[in-house]
Amino acid sequence: MILRTTLSRQAIRRSLAAALVAATAIVALPAAAANLTVARSVDADSLDPQKTGTTQSLQITNLIFDTLLTMDKDGSVHPGLADKWTVSDDGKTYAFTIRDGVKCHDGSNFDAAAVKFNVDRAVDPATVNPNASAWGPVSGTTVDGNVVTVKLSEPYGPFTSFLTNIQSSLVCPSSVSGAEFKPIGTGPFKFVGWTRNDSIQLEANGEYKNVNPLIQNPGKPYIDKLTLKVIPEAVARMAALRSGEVDMAEPSLEEAGDLKSDAGFKVYAADLSGQQMVAAFTWKIKPLDNPDIRKAIGMAMNRDAYANIAFEGLVGTGNCPVAPNLFATDEALCASWGVKYDPEAAKALMVKAGYGPDHLLKVKLLVHKLPGWDQMHQIMQQDLAAIGVDAEIETREVAAFFDYMKGVNEKTDGEPAVWTMGMSGVDPDYLYFLWKRPGFVNMGLNADLDAMLEQQRQLSGDARAAKIHDIEKYLMENAYAIPLLSPGWGWLMASSAKIDGFKMGYMVSLLFNDVKVAE
Repeated sequence: MILRTTLSRQAIRRSLAAALVAATAIVALPAAAANLTVARSVDADSLDPQKTGTTQSLQITNLIFDTLLTMDKDGSVHPGLADKWTVSDDGKTYAFTIRDGVKCHDGSNFDAAAVKFNVDRAVDPATVNPNASAWGPVSGTTVDGNVVTVKLSEPYGPFTSFLTNIQSSLVCPSSVSGAEFKPIGTGPFKFVGWTRNDSIQLEANGEYKNVNPLIQNPGKPYIDKLTLKVIPEAVARMAALRSGEVDMAEPSLEEAGDLKSDAGFKVYAADLSGQQMVAAFTWKIKPLDNPDIRKAIGMAMNRDAYANIAFEGLVGTGNCPVAPNLFATDEALCASWGVKYDPEAAKALMVKAGYGPDHLLKVKLLVHKLPGWDQMHQIMQQDLAAIGVDAEIETREVAAFFDYMKGVNEKTDGEPAVWTMGMSGVDPDYLYFLWKRPGFVNMGLNADLDAMLEQQRQLSGDARAAKIHDIEKYLMENAYAIPLLSPGWGWLMASSAKIDGFKMGYMVSLLFNDVKVAE
């Protein structure tokens, strides 16, 4: 009995030891790699952020490179590669202290000298940077230790906002060797490979430390490999998503409407895109030179119907001439200045101006062809008919439309027109681009507005916010612009329900740092 008991205990000990070894081996096994494949409609044209202006390219460069500053969802500016900064009293000198210990993907240091390299390169005419003008009036840069100082020839209030923009991503100097460019950055993902018009392969940066307030994950992205695959046809992209061939895809607006009610998928709209859609007028042509008629047309527009029917409930209405969430944007203030949906009040204004069922106001509704916009314009045509405005829709392809509008907006006689457009950015300064004479497609107004637009660029903080409010109030009380929807067009993403943590940031950036893939 004693022998049997001893043997039994030895057997037990051997079994326990074997179990412990097995358990240890299991613990020691590396975790399975989490990979993500995203289908997009078009490829990037360049991975050099100072050589491209396309959103599709900048969405990729934003994954590889970081920005000097970052922006929170309320439009406030936060640290990025710079952990602090100061601005001189005259608004012409900015000093940025660069975070210690930032490493490029090749192991080299990213320091104040690297920032100087980027700013100098970005504004150098020889670079042919399509975004050079957005950097503002940079006149020079200097470095002292870990501080880089940027001098401007005149104050430029939007400067810090711009430095959060995907257009201002900073490359590591080792990226540039003569005419050759290799994408080496400090961002959350490293460049692995690129097969043109097929796919771009990235891998997680194991050394990454996040400071972007839109991202919760403090370090390395949870996914290990990220593949961005080009599938031009919308039907094929959706088939790949539904079959599980890809984890995420760019859907059409119609597909997004279907997917959002399917528990197996998630749909993401670009809420922080900075995009705003507005209706505008050929205000130099009678009778649209009358602000009361412009107001009546604005009162007829049922923005809720445009958002919920034409855009499948994937966008919201906006009260301001610039998008929500940007610096100084105050939706309640804008609502108090602008017109509200009120068809009966609109009819009364039209009657007062001499128009009614027996005397219709005939206008062109000049538009460009994009998903969602088409149906919105059809609803808009019905809205205008209800107040005695006979609007004939005239549609053009996007590029041809804006070329055409340059000529239309110069005219002072002829057939009056209502037209629609959209704009995006990370700062209300895009009002300058739109309305400072001659303005975007010649839509600029007058010397009074020009002066206000110039003044807001010379200011900062509360003083600049107040001037931007003056500009918005002027546009809206005179009904030069009727805010419609935000975001304004088709930057959408869809994923399988097993994807969690994906976000779309400012300027429709794609944020994968927080993404986890469920088993």
